Amino acid sequence: MEVRERVETLGDLWLWVAEAGPSEAPPILLLHGLYDRWETWEPVVPALAERFRVIAFDMRGHGRSSQPAGGYTLRDYADDAVRLLARLRPSRPIVVIGFSLGALVAIVLAAEHPELIRGVVLVDPPLVEPDEGTRLWLRALLEAKRAGIEAAYELARELDPDGTPEEWQQSALWLCSTADGPILALLDEGRRPDPWELLPHLSQPVLVLQADPVFGGVLDDETAQRALAQLRQGELVAMPGCGHAIHRTCPDDFLEVVLEFLARLDRPATGEYVGLEHPAG
Repeated sequence: MEVRERVETLGDLWLWVAEAGPSEAPPILLLHGLYDRWETWEPVVPALAERFRVIAFDMRGHGRSSQPAGGYTLRDYADDAVRLLARLRPSRPIVVIGFSLGALVAIVLAAEHPELIRGVVLVDPPLVEPDEGTRLWLRALLEAKRAGIEAAYELARELDPDGTPEEWQQSALWLCSTADGPILALLDEGRRPDPWELLPHLSQPVLVLQADPVFGGVLDDETAQRALAQLRQGELVAMPGCGHAIHRTCPDDFLEVVLEFLARLDRPATGEYVGLEHPAG
């Protein structure tokens, strides 16, 4: 599988973009999480690219994209995606798949630009406001990245004791290549607009993937059910045994559920698409 990487300049901003799959195939846009890069999706891109035009990019402040001093609200990220899509000119409305921070951006994108989006996949979205534990984690990230690669490596090892040295090294590199702005914005609750105000306005079919809280998932049962109730066309799938980054911890399970959802989007409607919850297991 060939991945085509390049820089796309959007006015005063540039984004590092990766594409895979046939350019004429139905498009998918992948949005990564905090201090990630597009490569977080590598475990699932080959399978997706067999059927779809896969578009991914390092969001502003991350990886090899621009790192402006400000502009790290959810709407800023979503507006970048809109400008990128205008440049890439996909052949039809896209399916957006967002993980964690990217899931929140996907909500804004789908609610405020419905003409661009035909389906949404939210991978373990952090829908609740950051609690003190989350704030401590964000502060630790900021302190470690400012201290340098060795401190970031030690933090990665502390946060993921079952990981490998290669995984800790990658996490440290990605953290240190992230601007302060994305972390500071979350500490300042700068993720507005409020996703909860937007969920009822999503007109597209939405698949919500819930990671296992025992393995680091952030979407608890109560919040997941509340989100499902807000969606016009929502489906919730719990993923037992899968960590927060479901596409990385359980790529085969992720692909099975997501590809089936994508296939349903292309089938003729047989009735009203309503909110359903798939049982765990």
